[in-house]
Amino acid sequence: MIVASSDMTHFEPAETAKEKDGLALARVEKLDPEGLFDTVVKNRISMCGFIPATIMLFAAKKLGATSAQVKDYRNSGDVTGDHDDVVAYAAVIVK
Repeated sequence: MIVASSDMTHFEPAETAKEKDGLALARVEKLDPEGLFDTVVKNRISMCGFIPATIMLFAAKKLGATSAQVKDYRNSGDVTGDHDDVVAYAAVIVK
């Protein structure tokens, strides 16, 4: 088992976070570590653990991973009710 942990976008409106994070998570679901890295940098996504996530994708592919699926995506506004300034989170299974 390989585990990578990261928040997604930090301190942006929920809709902006969802758009940006959708770009990054699409690369994860395609098992595309280079694409994840480039997308985060190009779109200035404040995903704090994108380098560990990128490394995890490289390792998972080398070990034979063939799929990735986002299981859940939420943001802090789902708990606090403040959707103007959120931190987002995603759960992804790579296998």
